[in-house]
Amino acid sequence: MKFLICDKGSEAANEAGRFGSGLAQLAGAEAVHFQVSGGDPVERILAESARGGFDLIVIGSRGGRGLAKLFMGSIATRLAKQSPQPLLIVKGRRESVQRILVCTGGERPGESCAAWGGRVAAWTGAQVTVLHVMSQLALAENARLEDLQDTAEEAIAQGTREGRHLQKLMAMARERGMTGEVKPKIRHGLVLDEIVAEVEEGDYDLVIIGAHHPPTGDLWGKLLLDDVAHQIVQECPRPVLVVRAR
Repeated sequence: MKFLICDKGSEAANEAGRFGSGLAQLAGAEAVHFQVSGGDPVERILAESARGGFDLIVIGSRGGRGLAKLFMGSIATRLAKQSPQPLLIVKGRRESVQRILVCTGGERPGESCAAWGGRVAAWTGAQVTVLHVMSQLALAENARLEDLQDTAEEAIAQGTREGRHLQKLMAMARERGMTGEVKPKIRHGLVLDEIVAEVEEGDYDLVIIGAHHPPTGDLWGKLLLDDVAHQIVQECPRPVLVVRAR
């Protein structure tokens, strides 16, 4: 496994280097530091990743609002939208990874997230929570209005669509060799608000989210950040790992 750790000479980049190098050491991965200078940083990082056959790209972000948020959006969010490889966006300082939040929308990106969550947990010994936010009733033949208020345990016991999906993702995480606890959770409300609230309440060290590849030739898909994943990249106050559906 190979990590591409991107360095722009900033404090955020230094933190990304520290965090990424620590993960690489735990994973037994080759850690390659790439100095980003001159030209379009997104194009340079994507070209280097493709050339080197890397499994994970690591970058730093200052986060914040105003100009800092716009700057972050111009690099981190562009990479999150364009990179075919998993992208770890490091924000702030986390000494270790003890709690991982895997977010799923009930589709294939969630499966890729669970696999990576189990993989990182196997490296770090972390606990994993698989979260699904129910903002509307799933379009299933046997869907019930009261399912909107189910807890994860109730959804699993009743065999609802969400319950079966959570069970599948929990199993996928365990299959990656993790030794820590994995547990399901359902929250109810607006997706972005509930994920950010869960991150803060649970004090997670790493958040894993999924993303789709934008359709080829879709100009609006490249210009507009209309995906919840990109809102999470901007708003989440913790390191975020963005994983593409396979």
